[in-house]
Amino acid sequence: MPSRRQLLACGGLAVTGLVGGRAALVEGTAAAALEWPMARYDAAGTGYNPAASGPKDDVEPAWTGALESSGGFEIDPPVLVDGTVYAGTDALIAFDADTGDVRFSYGTAYGSTPARARSSIYRTDTLVVSSTDGLVGLNAGGGLGPGAIRLGAERWRGPSQAAGSSIFGPPEIPPPVAVGDTAYAVIPDAGSIVALAADNGRERWRRTIEYDEATVTPRRPAVRDGTVFVTAWPHQVRAFDAETGAERWRTDHPEQMVLAPTATTNGLLVPSRSGLRLYEADGDGDTRWKRDFDGNATAGAAAVADGRVFVADGTESLRALDLETGEEEWSVPFTHEATPVVADGVVYVTRDGYDLVAFDAETGDQRFTRQAKWSLSTPAIGDGVLYIVDGDRVLALEEAA
Repeated sequence: MPSRRQLLACGGLAVTGLVGGRAALVEGTAAAALEWPMARYDAAGTGYNPAASGPKDDVEPAWTGALESSGGFEIDPPVLVDGTVYAGTDALIAFDADTGDVRFSYGTAYGSTPARARSSIYRTDTLVVSSTDGLVGLNAGGGLGPGAIRLGAERWRGPSQAAGSSIFGPPEIPPPVAVGDTAYAVIPDAGSIVALAADNGRERWRRTIEYDEATVTPRRPAVRDGTVFVTAWPHQVRAFDAETGAERWRTDHPEQMVLAPTATTNGLLVPSRSGLRLYEADGDGDTRWKRDFDGNATAGAAAVADGRVFVADGTESLRALDLETGEEEWSVPFTHEATPVVADGVVYVTRDGYDLVAFDAETGDQRFTRQAKWSLSTPAIGDGVLYIVDGDRVLALEEAA
Protein backbone atom coordinates (compact mmCIF):
# COMPACT_ATOMS: atom_id res chain seq x y z
CA MET A 1 0.00 0.00 0.00
CA PRO A 2 1.56 3.34 -1.00
CA SER A 3 1.99 5.88 1.75
CA ARG A 4 0.11 9.16 1.93
CA ARG A 5 3.15 11.06 0.78
CA GLN A 6 3.73 8.67 -2.10
CA LEU A 7 0.16 9.26 -3.25
CA LEU A 8 0.66 13.00 -2.97
CA ALA A 9 3.87 12.71 -4.96
CA CYS A 10 2.09 10.81 -7.73
CA GLY A 11 -0.70 13.35 -7.72
CA GLY A 12 1.76 16.22 -8.03
CA LEU A 13 3.80 14.67 -10.83
CA ALA A 14 4.30 16.86 -13.86
CA VAL A 15 5.81 15.04 -16.83
CA THR A 16 7.37 17.26 -19.43
CA GLY A 17 8.89 14.56 -21.57
CA LEU A 18 11.36 11.72 -21.46
CA VAL A 19 15.05 12.29 -20.93
CA GLY A 20 17.21 9.20 -21.31
CA GLY A 21 14.31 6.87 -20.58
CA ARG A 22 13.09 8.61 -17.42
CA ALA A 23 10.40 11.19 -16.84
CA ALA A 24 11.68 14.74 -16.60
CA LEU A 25 9.98 16.39 -13.63
CA VAL A 26 9.09 20.03 -13.34
CA GLU A 27 11.30 21.45 -10.62
CA GLY A 28 9.43 21.79 -7.34
CA THR A 29 6.92 18.93 -7.84
CA ALA A 30 5.98 16.74 -4.90
CA ALA A 31 8.00 13.80 -6.21
CA ALA A 32 11.21 15.82 -6.41
CA ALA A 33 10.50 17.31 -2.97
CA LEU A 34 10.92 13.94 -1.24
CA GLU A 35 14.68 13.91 -1.79
CA TRP A 36 17.63 14.72 0.48
CA PRO A 37 20.24 15.52 -2.19
CA MET A 38 23.18 16.67 -0.06
CA ALA A 39 24.40 16.81 3.53
CA ARG A 40 22.06 18.95 5.67
CA TYR A 41 19.42 18.66 2.92
CA ASP A 42 19.89 21.91 0.99
CA ALA A 43 22.59 24.33 -0.09
CA ALA A 44 21.49 26.72 2.65
CA GLY A 45 22.27 24.04 5.24
CA THR A 46 18.89 24.21 6.99
CA GLY A 47 18.68 20.47 7.70
CA TYR A 48 14.94 20.67 7.01
CA ASN A 49 12.81 19.36 4.16
CA PRO A 50 9.20 20.50 4.73
CA ALA A 51 7.89 17.67 2.50
CA ALA A 52 9.74 14.88 4.30
CA SER A 53 8.63 12.83 7.30
CA GLY A 54 10.32 10.31 9.54
CA PRO A 55 9.43 7.96 12.40
CA LYS A 56 8.09 9.75 15.48
CA ASP A 57 7.64 7.37 18.41
CA ASP A 58 9.93 4.40 17.87
CA VAL A 59 11.98 2.88 15.06
CA GLU A 60 12.75 -0.46 13.52
CA PRO A 61 14.84 -1.29 10.44
CA ALA A 62 13.00 -1.51 7.15
CA TRP A 63 16.26 -2.77 5.65
CA THR A 64 19.99 -2.85 6.32
CA GLY A 65 22.73 -2.50 3.72
CA ALA A 66 26.38 -3.45 4.14
CA LEU A 67 29.10 -0.85 3.53
CA GLU A 68 32.86 -1.02 3.28
CA SER A 69 34.79 -0.19 6.46
CA SER A 70 33.90 3.28 7.71
CA GLY A 71 37.56 4.10 8.24
CA GLY A 72 37.13 6.12 11.42
CA PHE A 73 34.76 7.81 13.85
CA GLU A 74 33.63 10.64 11.57
CA ILE A 75 30.81 9.02 9.60
CA ASP A 76 29.58 10.77 6.46
CA PRO A 77 25.79 11.01 6.12
CA PRO A 78 23.87 9.40 3.25
CA VAL A 79 21.90 11.25 0.60
CA LEU A 80 18.61 10.37 -1.08
CA VAL A 81 18.21 11.13 -4.79
CA ASP A 82 15.65 9.81 -7.27
CA GLY A 83 14.75 6.77 -5.18
CA THR A 84 18.39 5.90 -4.50
CA VAL A 85 20.32 6.11 -1.23
CA TYR A 86 24.05 6.80 -1.69
CA ALA A 87 26.25 5.97 1.30
CA GLY A 88 29.79 4.99 2.20
CA THR A 89 33.25 6.51 2.36
CA ASP A 90 35.69 3.75 1.43
CA ALA A 91 33.34 2.86 -1.42
CA LEU A 92 30.22 4.78 -2.45
CA ILE A 93 27.31 2.35 -2.79
CA ALA A 94 23.88 3.03 -4.30
CA PHE A 95 20.92 1.28 -2.62
CA ASP A 96 17.31 1.10 -3.71
CA ALA A 97 15.57 3.39 -1.20
CA ASP A 98 12.54 1.08 -0.83
CA THR A 99 14.19 -2.35 -0.69
CA GLY A 100 17.85 -1.80 0.18
CA ASP A 101 18.96 -3.76 -2.88
CA VAL A 102 22.37 -2.67 -4.16
CA ARG A 103 21.96 -0.99 -7.53
CA PHE A 104 25.67 -0.38 -8.14
CA SER A 105 28.83 0.78 -6.40
CA TYR A 106 31.84 2.91 -7.17
CA GLY A 107 34.99 0.85 -6.67
CA THR A 108 37.21 3.80 -5.80
CA ALA A 109 37.23 5.33 -2.34
CA TYR A 110 36.16 8.95 -2.47
CA GLY A 111 35.52 10.96 0.66
CA SER A 112 32.70 13.26 1.59
CA THR A 113 28.98 12.89 1.24
CA PRO A 114 28.06 13.68 -2.38
CA ALA A 115 25.91 16.59 -3.52
CA ARG A 116 23.55 16.06 -6.48
CA ALA A 117 23.93 18.71 -9.19
CA ARG A 118 21.74 19.00 -12.28
CA SER A 119 23.19 18.17 -15.68
CA SER A 120 22.36 19.86 -18.98
CA ILE A 121 24.26 17.42 -21.22
CA TYR A 122 23.90 14.01 -19.54
CA ARG A 123 20.86 11.83 -19.07
CA THR A 124 21.55 11.53 -15.36
CA ASP A 125 22.62 14.07 -12.77
CA THR A 126 26.14 14.49 -11.40
CA LEU A 127 27.21 13.57 -7.89
CA VAL A 128 29.99 15.92 -6.76
CA VAL A 129 32.29 14.43 -4.12
CA SER A 130 35.19 15.96 -2.20
CA SER A 131 38.16 13.77 -1.35
CA THR A 132 41.76 14.02 -0.23
CA ASP A 133 42.71 13.73 -3.92
CA GLY A 134 40.47 16.57 -5.03
CA LEU A 135 36.97 17.00 -6.41
CA VAL A 136 35.27 14.36 -8.52
CA GLY A 137 32.09 14.32 -10.61
CA LEU A 138 30.30 10.95 -10.68
CA ASN A 139 27.47 9.64 -12.81
CA ALA A 140 24.42 9.51 -10.53
CA GLY A 141 23.18 6.56 -12.58
CA GLY A 142 26.37 4.60 -12.00
CA GLY A 143 27.42 4.20 -15.62
CA LEU A 144 27.45 0.85 -17.43
CA GLY A 145 28.76 -2.53 -16.33
CA PRO A 146 28.57 -4.98 -13.43
CA GLY A 147 29.57 -4.42 -9.84
CA ALA A 148 32.32 -1.91 -9.18
CA ILE A 149 33.75 -2.10 -12.71
CA ARG A 150 31.63 0.47 -14.50
CA LEU A 151 32.16 2.53 -17.63
CA GLY A 152 31.20 6.20 -17.46
CA ALA A 153 30.95 6.23 -13.66
CA GLU A 154 33.50 9.03 -13.29
CA ARG A 155 32.81 12.09 -15.42
CA TRP A 156 35.60 14.40 -14.39
CA ARG A 157 38.24 15.22 -11.82
CA GLY A 158 38.33 18.79 -10.73
CA PRO A 159 40.72 20.93 -8.72
CA SER A 160 43.05 18.97 -6.47
CA GLN A 161 44.60 20.02 -3.21
CA ALA A 162 47.68 22.16 -3.01
CA ALA A 163 50.96 20.50 -2.08
CA GLY A 164 51.72 20.30 1.61
CA SER A 165 49.44 20.61 4.63
CA SER A 166 47.90 23.41 6.57
CA ILE A 167 49.88 24.65 9.56
CA PHE A 168 46.74 23.96 11.60
CA GLY A 169 46.89 20.19 11.12
CA PRO A 170 45.31 17.67 8.75
CA PRO A 171 42.61 19.28 6.62
CA GLU A 172 38.95 18.51 7.02
CA ILE A 173 36.98 17.46 3.94
CA PRO A 174 33.70 19.38 4.11
CA PRO A 175 30.96 18.08 1.81
CA PRO A 176 30.12 20.14 -1.30
CA VAL A 177 26.76 21.77 -1.95
CA ALA A 178 24.95 22.23 -5.25
CA VAL A 179 22.55 24.77 -6.73
CA GLY A 180 21.22 23.88 -10.15
CA ASP A 181 24.17 22.91 -12.35
CA THR A 182 26.81 24.49 -10.11
CA ALA A 183 28.66 22.87 -7.23
CA TYR A 184 30.37 24.87 -4.48
CA ALA A 185 33.13 22.99 -2.72
CA VAL A 186 36.15 23.37 -0.47
CA ILE A 187 39.71 22.51 -1.52
CA PRO A 188 41.05 21.76 1.97
CA ASP A 189 44.83 22.21 1.72
CA ALA A 190 44.46 25.22 -0.56
CA GLY A 191 42.09 26.98 1.85
CA SER A 192 39.81 27.75 -1.08
CA ILE A 193 36.17 27.71 -2.01
CA VAL A 194 35.44 27.00 -5.68
CA ALA A 195 32.41 27.08 -7.96
CA LEU A 196 32.40 24.27 -10.53
CA ALA A 197 30.29 23.37 -13.54
CA ALA A 198 28.63 20.05 -12.74
CA ASP A 199 28.84 18.81 -16.34
CA ASN A 200 32.61 18.98 -16.75
CA GLY A 201 34.20 20.22 -13.51
CA ARG A 202 35.24 23.51 -15.10
CA GLU A 203 36.24 26.03 -12.47
CA ARG A 204 34.00 29.10 -12.64
CA TRP A 205 35.68 30.98 -9.80
CA ARG A 206 37.87 30.43 -6.75
CA ARG A 207 38.45 32.38 -3.55
CA THR A 208 41.05 31.68 -0.85
CA ILE A 209 40.50 32.22 2.87
CA GLU A 210 43.55 33.27 4.89
CA TYR A 211 44.45 33.98 8.48
CA ASP A 212 47.73 35.64 9.43
CA GLU A 213 48.99 35.05 5.86
CA ALA A 214 48.34 31.30 6.08
CA THR A 215 45.50 29.49 4.34
CA VAL A 216 42.84 27.87 6.50
CA THR A 217 40.19 25.31 5.56
CA PRO A 218 36.70 26.75 5.16
CA ARG A 219 33.72 24.94 6.63
CA ARG A 220 30.89 23.59 4.49
CA PRO A 221 29.55 26.63 2.59
CA ALA A 222 25.94 27.79 2.66
CA VAL A 223 24.25 29.20 -0.44
CA ARG A 224 21.03 31.20 -0.58
CA ASP A 225 19.54 33.86 -2.86
CA GLY A 226 22.62 34.16 -5.05
CA THR A 227 25.15 34.45 -2.21
CA VAL A 228 27.75 31.93 -1.01
CA PHE A 229 28.53 32.23 2.69
CA VAL A 230 31.80 30.82 4.03
CA THR A 231 33.26 30.54 7.52
CA ALA A 232 36.77 29.45 8.46
CA TRP A 233 38.87 29.07 11.59
CA PRO A 234 39.37 31.06 13.70
CA HIS A 235 36.82 33.83 12.98
CA GLN A 236 36.46 34.51 9.25
CA VAL A 237 32.97 35.10 7.86
CA ARG A 238 32.70 35.91 4.14
CA ALA A 239 29.92 36.46 1.59
CA PHE A 240 30.55 36.01 -2.16
CA ASP A 241 28.42 36.48 -5.24
CA ALA A 242 27.38 32.96 -6.26
CA GLU A 243 27.77 33.65 -9.98
CA THR A 244 30.97 35.68 -10.13
CA GLY A 245 32.73 35.04 -6.82
CA ALA A 246 32.98 38.77 -6.13
CA GLU A 247 33.20 39.46 -2.40
CA ARG A 248 30.05 41.12 -1.08
CA TRP A 249 31.11 41.56 2.53
CA ARG A 250 33.41 40.20 5.21
CA THR A 251 33.58 40.35 8.94
CA ASP A 252 35.61 38.84 11.75
CA HIS A 253 33.52 36.94 14.25
CA PRO A 254 34.33 38.21 17.76
CA GLU A 255 34.84 34.65 19.06
CA GLN A 256 37.23 31.96 17.89
CA MET A 257 36.21 28.59 16.44
CA VAL A 258 33.43 29.58 14.06
CA LEU A 259 31.50 26.59 12.76
CA ALA A 260 29.60 25.90 9.54
CA PRO A 261 26.99 28.54 8.64
CA THR A 262 23.27 28.19 7.89
CA ALA A 263 21.63 30.65 5.49
CA THR A 264 18.03 31.57 6.37
CA THR A 265 15.35 33.99 5.23
CA ASN A 266 16.24 36.13 8.26
CA GLY A 267 20.01 36.18 7.83
CA LEU A 268 23.14 34.07 8.27
CA LEU A 269 23.45 31.89 11.38
CA VAL A 270 27.02 31.32 12.52
CA PRO A 271 27.63 29.08 15.54
CA SER A 272 30.88 29.34 17.45
CA ARG A 273 32.55 27.55 20.31
CA SER A 274 30.51 29.41 22.94
CA GLY A 275 27.39 30.76 21.22
CA LEU A 276 25.39 31.69 18.13
CA ARG A 277 25.08 34.86 16.08
CA LEU A 278 22.69 35.96 13.31
CA TYR A 279 24.19 38.26 10.67
CA GLU A 280 22.37 40.34 8.09
CA ALA A 281 22.75 38.47 4.81
CA ASP A 282 22.85 41.68 2.79
CA GLY A 283 24.68 44.95 3.26
CA ASP A 284 27.79 44.74 5.45
CA GLY A 285 26.90 41.63 7.43
CA ASP A 286 25.83 43.51 10.55
CA THR A 287 24.80 41.50 13.60
CA ARG A 288 21.04 41.13 14.15
CA TRP A 289 21.25 39.20 17.41
CA LYS A 290 23.68 37.09 19.41
CA ARG A 291 23.39 34.50 22.16
CA ASP A 292 26.13 33.33 24.52
CA PHE A 293 25.66 29.75 25.71
CA ASP A 294 28.98 29.52 27.55
CA GLY A 295 29.42 26.40 25.43
CA ASN A 296 32.34 24.45 24.08
CA ALA A 297 31.32 23.32 20.59
CA THR A 298 34.12 22.56 18.13
CA ALA A 299 31.91 20.96 15.48
CA GLY A 300 28.29 20.83 14.37
CA ALA A 301 25.85 23.24 12.77
CA ALA A 302 22.42 24.77 13.38
CA ALA A 303 19.19 23.54 11.76
CA VAL A 304 16.25 25.82 10.95
CA ALA A 305 12.60 24.82 10.58
CA ASP A 306 9.31 26.72 10.89
CA GLY A 307 10.90 29.81 12.41
CA ARG A 308 12.98 27.92 14.97
CA VAL A 309 16.73 27.39 15.26
CA PHE A 310 17.99 24.11 16.73
CA VAL A 311 21.57 24.07 17.98
CA ALA A 312 23.70 22.15 20.51
CA ASP A 313 26.14 24.10 22.67
CA GLY A 314 28.57 21.17 23.07
CA THR A 315 28.45 21.35 26.85
CA GLU A 316 25.01 21.26 28.43
CA SER A 317 22.03 21.65 26.13
CA LEU A 318 20.25 21.22 22.84
CA ARG A 319 18.33 24.45 22.35
CA ALA A 320 15.44 25.77 20.29
CA LEU A 321 15.52 29.53 19.61
CA ASP A 322 13.16 31.89 17.87
CA LEU A 323 14.80 32.71 14.52
CA GLU A 324 13.52 36.29 14.49
CA THR A 325 14.59 37.30 17.99
CA GLY A 326 17.03 34.67 19.22
CA GLU A 327 14.95 34.13 22.34
CA GLU A 328 15.12 30.62 23.77
CA GLU A 329 11.93 28.55 23.45
CA TRP A 330 13.18 25.38 25.12
CA SER A 331 16.33 23.53 26.05
CA VAL A 332 17.04 19.94 27.04
CA PRO A 333 20.12 18.35 28.61
CA PHE A 334 22.51 17.39 25.83
CA THR A 335 26.24 17.31 26.52
CA HIS A 336 27.54 16.74 23.00
CA GLU A 337 28.20 18.56 19.74
CA ALA A 338 25.63 17.86 17.06
CA THR A 339 24.16 18.71 13.66
CA PRO A 340 20.37 18.34 14.02
CA VAL A 341 17.98 17.67 11.14
CA VAL A 342 14.23 18.25 11.21
CA ALA A 343 11.16 16.76 9.54
CA ASP A 344 7.42 16.95 10.27
CA GLY A 345 7.75 18.37 13.76
CA VAL A 346 10.58 16.10 14.93
CA VAL A 347 14.24 17.00 15.56
CA TYR A 348 16.66 14.13 14.95
CA VAL A 349 20.15 14.34 16.40
CA THR A 350 22.98 11.93 17.09
CA ARG A 351 24.33 12.08 20.63
CA ASP A 352 28.11 11.70 20.71
CA GLY A 353 27.76 9.57 17.58
CA TYR A 354 26.45 6.59 19.57
CA ASP A 355 22.73 7.29 19.96
CA LEU A 356 20.01 8.61 17.70
CA VAL A 357 17.61 10.79 19.68
CA ALA A 358 14.32 12.31 18.48
CA PHE A 359 12.77 15.37 20.14
CA ASP A 360 9.47 17.13 19.60
CA ALA A 361 10.30 20.33 17.72
CA GLU A 362 7.70 22.43 19.58
CA THR A 363 8.25 21.27 23.14
CA GLY A 364 11.64 19.54 23.32
CA ASP A 365 10.04 16.41 24.74
CA GLN A 366 12.05 13.29 23.91
CA ARG A 367 10.17 10.92 21.61
CA PHE A 368 12.60 8.02 21.27
CA THR A 369 16.23 6.98 21.29
CA ARG A 370 18.12 4.22 19.47
CA GLN A 371 21.60 2.98 20.23
CA ALA A 372 24.23 2.62 17.52
CA LYS A 373 26.09 -0.54 16.64
CA TRP A 374 29.27 1.50 16.08
CA SER A 375 29.05 5.20 15.22
CA LEU A 376 26.19 7.14 13.63
CA SER A 377 26.06 9.73 10.90
CA THR A 378 23.66 12.63 10.62
CA PRO A 379 20.44 11.23 9.09
CA ALA A 380 18.77 11.86 5.74
CA ILE A 381 14.97 11.81 5.71
CA GLY A 382 12.54 10.70 3.01
CA ASP A 383 8.94 9.50 2.88
CA GLY A 384 8.36 8.23 6.41
CA VAL A 385 11.85 6.70 6.52
CA LEU A 386 15.07 7.88 8.11
CA TYR A 387 18.34 6.80 6.45
CA ILE A 388 21.45 6.73 8.59
CA VAL A 389 24.93 5.21 8.47
CA ASP A 390 25.90 3.12 11.48
CA GLY A 391 29.57 2.22 11.13
CA ASP A 392 29.81 -0.37 8.37
CA ARG A 393 26.14 -0.42 7.42
CA VAL A 394 23.36 1.89 6.29
CA LEU A 395 19.96 1.60 7.94
CA ALA A 396 16.52 2.54 6.68
CA LEU A 397 14.50 3.17 9.85
CA GLU A 398 10.71 3.38 9.85
CA GLU A 399 8.04 3.66 12.52
CA ALA A 400 7.98 0.55 14.69
CA ALA A 401 4.86 -1.56 14.38
